[in-house]
Amino acid sequence: MASFIKRIETIYLPVANPKASADWYAKHLKLKALGPVESDATQVQLTLESGQFIFLIQSKDRVNANFTEIGGEDQCSITLQVTDFHRLYEELLVNGAEITAIEDNHDCGQNFYVYDPDGNKLDIWSDWPIVPESE
Repeated sequence: MASFIKRIETIYLPVANPKASADWYAKHLKLKALGPVESDATQVQLTLESGQFIFLIQSKDRVNANFTEIGGEDQCSITLQVTDFHRLYEELLVNGAEITAIEDNHDCGQNFYVYDPDGNKLDIWSDWPIVPESE
């Protein structure tokens, strides 16, 4: 029997200030809000080219979506596949975003992490590497 699940439609991230966070996501990741964002908004819907959404939801307490895995590593809950990996990395670096070094995961591609204003850790992924066809 096939799975009932077709795709992930929406991801929810806790934020302190949806307007300020939406501005950060627009500046650094070029994501656009679904509509105008008022300064007192309690949530913002960001659209991805895939048709999926990231909702920035104002949380009551200062929290983020990160968690600590059993081995003690800080883990994120979202990976974003990007179209121009190295250009995005350079732009984030120049614009002062909090980012980690690029990791080469060989057969799994490259990635780095960026932190939004609320400390949500986002995994930025290059895509699977192109493997030359065998002759």
